[in-house]
Amino acid sequence: MGGIGPAIGAALPSIADNAKVLVERLVPDANAREAAQAEVDAALAAMEVAKAQSTVNLAEAQGNDWFSARWRPSVGGICAAGFGYQFVLAPILTWPTNIVGVAIGASIPVAPMLSINDLMVVLTGILGLGVQRTVERIQGVSVAAPAGLK
Repeated sequence: MGGIGPAIGAALPSIADNAKVLVERLVPDANAREAAQAEVDAALAAMEVAKAQSTVNLAEAQGNDWFSARWRPSVGGICAAGFGYQFVLAPILTWPTNIVGVAIGASIPVAPMLSINDLMVVLTGILGLGVQRTVERIQGVSVAAPAGLK
């Protein structure tokens, strides 16, 4: 079980060689060829970063550290609580506090609002990574954590 990191690492030299040959053959202008080669090099550098991240993800997934195995559900719970507060609790709190404020003749501050844009960035990242867990379940992996962490 090597993950995608080793696969990227194995394919990277042949991809790099093929890209260089394509640039040399398809771009006749020397300046444009140099610019195209710079873009190819940047893309290959990005693949190296992806390979390194995949290796880290694989090591983290195989570890027995409770936090490493449970951070995504924890952050997902925080995001769910934030959305629940923002779209359910805060609007409901606003109504009775306004009624009480009018009844006692005082101005009660409005419930604070959360930055939904920040929550969405975190949540979409988690959901994007969560697709991998769905693929694992389809492939027959029944639990997210190693047996010793249940």
